Amino acid sequence: MRKQITAAAIREYAEHTGDLAPIHLQDEAARQAGYPAPIAHGMYLMGLAQSIYLAEHRTHWIQSSSMKFQRPLVQDTLACFVYEANNDSILVTITEQNEDGAVIAKGDFIVKKGVCSV
Repeated sequence: MRKQITAAAIREYAEHTGDLAPIHLQDEAARQAGYPAPIAHGMYLMGLAQSIYLAEHRTHWIQSSSMKFQRPLVQDTLACFVYEANNDSILVTITEQNEDGAVIAKGDFIVKKGVCSV
């Protein structure tokens, strides 16, 4: 699944969570930290990965999750979320959808199947 990570979505996440760190919202702060533009919150990407998975697997429930970030994702980047089932574990990889397909994060969800019917 591909998803555009927009500056507006990052701002909305920041407002809802209260995480107003300048590196997520201000161009100058991001440049001072070595990035060309503000970066997405790690928890936003992790939550988005879970939401995308659950939208496609409506009878599953995520019991636990973990994610390791390898690099930040800059605003206005197209991200690709790839899921691979491994028994009760779902492996997820988030990459940038560009020429090099750089890995942003990898993690897994432990899922319980058949929790509810929709």
